[in-house]
This record gives sequence, structure tokens and C-alpha cells, in this order.
Amino acid sequence: MNLSICENPIFIIGSPRSGTSILAWSLAAHSQLEVFAESNFLWDIFGGDHAEKTYETFERDYKERVMPALQARTDGTDWLIRYDVSRSEFLGYLGAGLNALMSRRCPGKRWIDQTPRNTLMADKLAELFPGAFFLHILRDGRKVVHSMINFEKFLGKERAAKFRSLGFLPNWAADFSEACRTWSWYVENAMSFCAAHLDRSTVIINENLQSDPDKQFAAIFERLGLSYEPYVAEFFRTYRINSSFCDPAGESDGTKRIKKTNDPWQEWSNEQRSLFGELAAPTMIKYGLATEGAFNRRDKDVSEAAAIG
Repeated sequence: MNLSICENPIFIIGSPRSGTSILAWSLAAHSQLEVFAESNFLWDIFGGDHAEKTYETFERDYKERVMPALQARTDGTDWLIRYDVSRSEFLGYLGAGLNALMSRRCPGKRWIDQTPRNTLMADKLAELFPGAFFLHILRDGRKVVHSMINFEKFLGKERAAKFRSLGFLPNWAADFSEACRTWSWYVENAMSFCAAHLDRSTVIINENLQSDPDKQFAAIFERLGLSYEPYVAEFFRTYRINSSFCDPAGESDGTKRIKKTNDPWQEWSNEQRSLFGELAAPTMIKYGLATEGAFNRRDKDVSEAAAIG
């Protein structure tokens, strides 16, 4: 079997509904890149630390229980110990096999993974795929949460009902508090990872990408070591993928035209604004997406407007 791997795959990480899909599909418009469907199987294999636990449990048990029992034997050494296999080497070779499997589906191209759940194990992916580069797409939490709670509208009644019956409908789609917590949890994980891996990651602000896609994609390609191709920015400007607020008339290629929405903050109830202020605003402020005064002022303005009305 002839196995080849992509030396430098790309992982797009970030909260669900942050723009991971449109960023991935826009980048895939580049002649040297290919995007995959979401690889949730990676989470099923590695999200619960199964591989790590296998290695760490063996290492502990061998030192504490097995080694003393084998001291009298001349060949009393297990393979992992005998050949001095480190944890990073162990995970790296597991990743190499998966890399070869995935690379076979896009020969000659650099592949992109766009699975939001992988954000929660980015450190593990960095060991499994030592040459990978990570793009964190960071979007205003108010817009993300608004998209989360409107997710069923995007699915439509029939698909939403089917998702619910199969247990596939995320909790954040029906629970405003859970949507706030989820956005904050994912952002904190992604930002911590990027801060610890500055040489192989970059943070992309969704709103900056929307305001000047040419400039932002040029910067992204520079980090990725690729030449700039203008159609990527044009694709991003023109389409949205998996958006909760697209024109319902889809295009033949499965993408949808952009449909503008109002400021979600003004559409929320006072209770929702209060919950967001408690559960997600600290993350917004921490990473410079808003100031504390902005939330206080808006709450006050909305309350005063309601009282006047």
C-alpha cells in the first residue's frame, strides 16, 4: 500500500455558528486547497482521551506492577518501553495513519478540516498532526448566540424534527443560556490554544473578514505560505454556507446568498441580554470584542426606551 500524507493540513477551529464553514469553503476556492466534510470521528476516537489513556495507563501499570514481576526475565521489557516510545511519538504515528487516510481523498492538495468540535481537543490534534496549522475564526458572541437559537429555522421544521428525534439537535439550539455558555467555552479553549502555539496558529475576526476580505485573506495566505488568489475573497463576499439567515432560495451548488439581519442585541428580551451579560460578555470583553460599558449602556438604553414607549 502506497501511503502519502499532507505535511501541513489546516484545522479551522472556533465556536459552532462562528463562520467555520464559510471560511473553509472560501479557502477551498484556492487551487491548492481542499475542504472535507466535518470529521466528527476524530472526536469519537480522541475526544475522550482514549489513545492517551491507553498509553498513560500502560506506562503507569508497567512501572508499578508489570516491571517488578518481570525483573527475573531476560526479555522482561514491553515493546513501548523497550523501544522508548514517547507519548508524542505514539500520538504522532496514530495521526500519521489518519492523515494518510484523509490525504488519499484529495491527492496533491492541502486538506482543510472544519469541525467545530475539534476546537475542544486542539492540543491533541497538534500532537496527532505535528505539521498542522490552526485558524481560529472568532465572531461577536451576540451574533453567534443569535444564530444558535435560530438554528432550527435554518434546518426547517422537518429536518429539525428529525434531528431532535435522533438526538442530533444541539442543546444550544433550544436553550439561550446553553448557547451563551457554549460560545464562551469554545472561544476560551481556542484562544488558550492559540496563545500557547503562536507559531502554528492565527486568530481571524469574522467581522474584520467581512469588512475587508481581500486584506484579511491575503494575511491568512501569508501565514499559510500560499500565494493569494482573489476568487477566495470573492466567494466569501458572495455566499454563506449553513447560515441561519440566508435567502431560502439556495444555489445549485448548495451555497446560499447572503441575507442581512438586524442587530441581534436589539431583538433580545431584557432577560436574554442579562443572561448574555452574565455568561458570555466577560469573554467578549476579555478578547476585545466589546467593552464593559457597551453592555451596560445598551441595557440602560433599551430599558429607558421601553419605559418611554
